[in-house]
Amino acid sequence: MKKLKKLAAFLLCAAMILAMGITTFAAGENASLTVKVNADNTLKGQELSVYKLFDVTVTSGTYSYAVNTGYQSAIATALEKEPTTAETDELVQALAAMATGSPELQKFADDFTEAALKDSLNATAKSGKLGDVTEYTFNNLDYGYYLVYQTGTKELQSSLVLLSNATGTTVELKGEAPSITKTADADTVEIGQIVKYTVTGTIPDTTGYADYQYIIHDTLTDGLDFVNDENGTQVSAPDLKIYVQIGTAQAVEQTAELSGNGNRTMELDLSTWVRTNQTSKGSTFTVTYYAKVNSDAVVETNNSASLEYGNAQGETTTTTPVKADTPTYPLDIRKTIKGEATLLEGAKFRLYRNEMDATTPANKDNAIKVTGSAGEYTVAIDQTTGNMDMETAAAEVGTGYNLHLNGLAAGDYWLVETDAPAGYNKLSAPIKVTITKAGEQTWTVAKNGTDEQDKVIDIENSKGTVLPETGGAGTIIFTVAGAVLVIGVAVSFAVSRKNAGAAGRRHGRPRRRK
Repeated sequence: MKKLKKLAAFLLCAAMILAMGITTFAAGENASLTVKVNADNTLKGQELSVYKLFDVTVTSGTYSYAVNTGYQSAIATALEKEPTTAETDELVQALAAMATGSPELQKFADDFTEAALKDSLNATAKSGKLGDVTEYTFNNLDYGYYLVYQTGTKELQSSLVLLSNATGTTVELKGEAPSITKTADADTVEIGQIVKYTVTGTIPDTTGYADYQYIIHDTLTDGLDFVNDENGTQVSAPDLKIYVQIGTAQAVEQTAELSGNGNRTMELDLSTWVRTNQTSKGSTFTVTYYAKVNSDAVVETNNSASLEYGNAQGETTTTTPVKADTPTYPLDIRKTIKGEATLLEGAKFRLYRNEMDATTPANKDNAIKVTGSAGEYTVAIDQTTGNMDMETAAAEVGTGYNLHLNGLAAGDYWLVETDAPAGYNKLSAPIKVTITKAGEQTWTVAKNGTDEQDKVIDIENSKGTVLPETGGAGTIIFTVAGAVLVIGVAVSFAVSRKNAGAAGRRHGRPRRRK
């Protein structure tokens, strides 16, 4: 009997020792899951949801699974299995046959997510609406095979991850949050010019959203006004014509609403349009509209657009605004007396866009039209009529200059002095002026190819003088001397005759009868 007890104790001890060599991770144990966004993205305004598709038990490297009954039907449907009869083993084997990262595995993930959203299946855990972060960690999750879903992405693209160790797991999301870009058809502009703006976006996947919102907001600076087309047709506020196009399809005219100061704030609600074009989800689309540069344009002239999107009103996210800079530049001139710092008033100039017009008398009226007076001028919005002459002021109209013209695009111009102040000589040849964009709000100005560090064109006028003649000053002296000599000879001759007559009478010479 004692021997049997000893044998039983030995076997129990051996079993315990053998059990110590087997590592078992059972369903219900906890771990963390860290979710990160991909490059150049953020989780701002997003919500993460995780669905535990299967419980997982790991024993000495062997994995066993149990399907989550709440998701069993959706899993089977996504795997194209019979929802009512498919069991855990059949579902696991179907997934195991798919390669990691394969298109068919991604299709399963997206199909399950779509079914879960349509059927309003409760997620295992949710992050809630996130701030401007790039990662989020779910703690105290049971071991299992999880699907991670990021709301509001450009297209439905969920991620699958196996959570089976206490150290936690990290998954990088594949989806991208909705965003837009904005461009203008001109880098720099002139007052009166029509600028075409293009906003580019991607039609988001609205699966599972009852009232998806997609609204583009745009705000102009004071130097721009919305117009309806490339011809500058005036807007009948508050409605602005815009044009929406999917890929290369025909553009469709829609209406945006204007508001704010000078009707420079635009709201384009594409919520319904996005929902009705879900057959093109993931496709690129463009929105085009137009603005006219007005007389308030400055170097900082631009407009900024942002995208508001989300599940419903009051639950939306607004992206960081994207800008399209369309600066316009000034031309500043300092007119002085040569050799002096004195500003010279009354010099008149015209500015031309090409050298031929600047040097051909017959083209003198092809100069840029301007408005203004007393040294301060602006490029005229209407270039068909208007004044072309600009006149320097007696005092500075800005730091270091007494003639200012605002509203020029970058490029080459030719400055012609058409009239100099009385007593001064005007320039005999045009001055080439080159304006070059250097950055968003920086530029350079060159005079005949040489940069002006202060961006001011310095022009001097010489005082008028009497030019010398080829005869020289001595001619006058000789002429006067000759005249005096002739007069002297004549007087001397007259005096001599008078003296001779008087002498003859004294000597008794008879007078000659007449």
